[in-house]
Amino acid sequence: MTSTPLKFKANCSSFFAVAALGAIALMAGIYHWRAGAAALGCVFLLGPIAVYSLLRLSLRGLRIHVEQQPSAFEGDPVDVQVRIENCSRLPVFYPEVLDIFGPEIHSQKRVLFEDRILPGECVERSYRAFCMLPRGIYSLGPTAVAVSDPFGWFQIRRSIPAERRLKVYPRIQRFGADRPLGVAVTHLLSDVTHRGVGESAEFAMVREYRSGDPLRRIHWGLTAHLGNPVVREFARSTMGDLNIFLDACRSSLVGIGRSSSFEHSVKIAAGLAGSAIARGHRIQLAVSGDPSLRLRPQSGAAQLQRILDVLVQVKPTGETPLRELLEQRAAEVRPGSTVVVMLSPLLAADADLEAILLRWRRLCVQVLAVVFDAATFRPLWEPAPETRESERFAARLRSLGLRTCLVPCAADLGAVFSGDGR
Repeated sequence: MTSTPLKFKANCSSFFAVAALGAIALMAGIYHWRAGAAALGCVFLLGPIAVYSLLRLSLRGLRIHVEQQPSAFEGDPVDVQVRIENCSRLPVFYPEVLDIFGPEIHSQKRVLFEDRILPGECVERSYRAFCMLPRGIYSLGPTAVAVSDPFGWFQIRRSIPAERRLKVYPRIQRFGADRPLGVAVTHLLSDVTHRGVGESAEFAMVREYRSGDPLRRIHWGLTAHLGNPVVREFARSTMGDLNIFLDACRSSLVGIGRSSSFEHSVKIAAGLAGSAIARGHRIQLAVSGDPSLRLRPQSGAAQLQRILDVLVQVKPTGETPLRELLEQRAAEVRPGSTVVVMLSPLLAADADLEAILLRWRRLCVQVLAVVFDAATFRPLWEPAPETRESERFAARLRSLGLRTCLVPCAADLGAVFSGDGR
């Protein structure tokens, strides 16, 4: 990112008038042999030089400290503290600090210190900026300080290199917070516990007794009624794992910039992860195109922090197709968990991709297919998909028994994911 040039305001006065008056008085004193006029002229000429020298000396003793929080979310305000410490033996008058805050459109920030700073004194001021630009890691600065003399004759500046960084995370929009079950979109796991048997407290069915079944499971009342032993079966408890797969392959991207399908994918992943972590579930994140961007299933606030650190820097520049990523990670998805796959409409003809999703479905894995509506995204690659290709793709996935969400550009993601996937 190129640095924005710092622009200070000009001084309110100039030393040229005093210097000119001194030169006139000195010349008149010499011409008329008047010692008083010559001495006055020397004072007027040497005065600005002395003021300038003392100003430079005081500037060398200034220490500038600029601090802010290390991270923020898109649209959040950030308070930046600017502290000036005067380590010189001279007072400093009306210092001014300029700082570049990259995540804001009007990035130059001006901090005025309205009084003098005495030797050994430390004064702190702050300014507030907003993270208006999209997610990313921004360099803050450079920072510059300018000091002036009490007469406003001179302004001397000193720059401080840019060494600060700020992580701007994608905005987390929690989905389905009013529902008690599930890991991401809460309706996803509403029927998982009815799809297998296990050790939970929820009754599922009865069946005939088999050799090795524990006696505590025998339904004695029904056994007496039927005349042969039967046992109770209980539903298998869902593990609550959420597996999010992002498609970072640039050949499947639709849309441009902040209005692209990938940026929508990042926002959805952040929202789903935030909702799942809040419910205590484990999250796994994998990004196609870059094998290193993969997080193993874990829970807790530390996992959410790791996910945000990945999402803040990931870009749709990969070459690995989404299908290859799913094939590599298919064995790691545990039965009873939830898979969220971000699907470009350009993948509508990929039969192998659908086969992987159906394989998970047969293993009691809840699959949510997030399909982006190509009709609302500005096409990046030619030829663009047909207007209704995304709708047909989503309808076909629903017909296969997969939960499907059709996401248009600039959609209210909370409204899209609060329904039943349609």
